[in-house]
Amino acid sequence: MYTKQEYTKQDFILMAQAALEQYDFPGSELDYLGKSGSVTFRVRTLAENPDILLKLHYSEGERKTRDSIESELIWLEALSRDTKLTLPTPVKNREQELVTVITYGTLGHLNATCCRWVDGDTLDREPSPEEVTQLAQLMSALHQHSKQWELPAGFVRPVYHRENLLSSLAQMQRQLPSGLLSTEQFNLLESAANSIAEVIEQQPLTRDNYGIIHSDLHESNYVFCDGEPRPIDFSGCGYGFYLFDVAETFLHLSPDNRRTFISAYTRHNELPPEYEHLLESYFIWAILRNFAFLSANPLEHEELSRTIPYVVERFCNKYLNGEPFLLN
Repeated sequence: MYTKQEYTKQDFILMAQAALEQYDFPGSELDYLGKSGSVTFRVRTLAENPDILLKLHYSEGERKTRDSIESELIWLEALSRDTKLTLPTPVKNREQELVTVITYGTLGHLNATCCRWVDGDTLDREPSPEEVTQLAQLMSALHQHSKQWELPAGFVRPVYHRENLLSSLAQMQRQLPSGLLSTEQFNLLESAANSIAEVIEQQPLTRDNYGIIHSDLHESNYVFCDGEPRPIDFSGCGYGFYLFDVAETFLHLSPDNRRTFISAYTRHNELPPEYEHLLESYFIWAILRNFAFLSANPLEHEELSRTIPYVVERFCNKYLNGEPFLLN
């Protein structure tokens, strides 16, 4: 575990170089990409070798334990082996380990990982119907694999269930003194969350509707290359409802594209009769989770203060009044 000392970009470069010493990447050069949930680098190798995404898992939290990081990579290995998807395939170090442990300065230890770089571009626009169809097929492939894959012993990932929803609500409640949202707005978010919590509790946890999901497949976490969507950043993967996965992606799609997505997704996945209500429940849950994440950063508060009233009026009020909104 690391201390609260603030490290510089140069520190992170030195950490990355220390991690690379445990791999065989001849002629490699480091491109610093940034620091968010982890510190990332693009490792440029010799021309005949694919580039590498190097992550320093610098942040604290349950996702950053060695077992949790290793479990993420085990699923990526299985997806790479069992499907035709192009995704970040893990690379083992010289000791044939998925997670590399380094020390630096006052760090007790720091976990580092390497995956094959995924070529492609993020979309800076609404996807076309054809791209949405491809995206639905991508998600279908992830879910089909999850339904059939036998989880190995010791597999540890976050759980997206009722407690996750209520923890997001609690984070928003802590923002009331700051004025980020009004008491009336919070009360409506709370009413919607309590209704969604009941929906969650009523859903059976079967292999047909619940398993390992990406949980964050939005337009920054998939790229397109030659018309093919490719998923990236599986750091949020965990146990959850497949329709929650869909709802997260729906946050960034128009109603027309949501209907196109469902049409393509249901070619391979049967949906329950009440799927629209479930999707609307999980859609608001995904928004609340995103609000909670962003609210921890004061730089996001100005934008959130504009978005929260819109969401409360456009989605929460309609949800509580039983008015469909997701596919209209």
